[in-house]
Amino acid sequence: ARSMAEEPASKKAKLEAGGNVIIQFQSATGEDTGPQLDLPSNVTPAQLETLLNGLLNHEEKLPYSFYIEEQELAGELGEHLAKQAVSVEKALKVVYQPQAVFRVRPVARCTASMPGHSEAVLSVNFSPDGKQLASGSGDTTVRFWDLNTQTP
Repeated sequence: ARSMAEEPASKKAKLEAGGNVIIQFQSATGEDTGPQLDLPSNVTPAQLETLLNGLLNHEEKLPYSFYIEEQELAGELGEHLAKQAVSVEKALKVVYQPQAVFRVRPVARCTASMPGHSEAVLSVNFSPDGKQLASGSGDTTVRFWDLNTQTP
């Protein structure tokens, strides 16, 4: 039995312009997520992300990347399928992976402060041994600090 990838392109079902595609979301671990969906071929990754967040009942929208036969979907689904010569004969497995989410959190506490500059500190740099710190300020001064005693 040959896989679909080994069959000649002439035997693969072609996607008609403006047609629909049946997809099945699949996690990176291979588990199906939600039902099979009949979607227009011009669906974008942003629209797939909205659908997936709804299926996963996420209150806060999380970012995802989508892959079809290990190729990342970067544009419209139909264009991707045509370019990659992917068969649409069966439900198309669309593998999703969460993207990193970076959140800026406020600093909750200050462990130490070292008074010495009369203006805001604009730059700091540690010495190679990590025992001293150089700080440059808007007051046009540079101070070298002993980190053990926290004094200049």
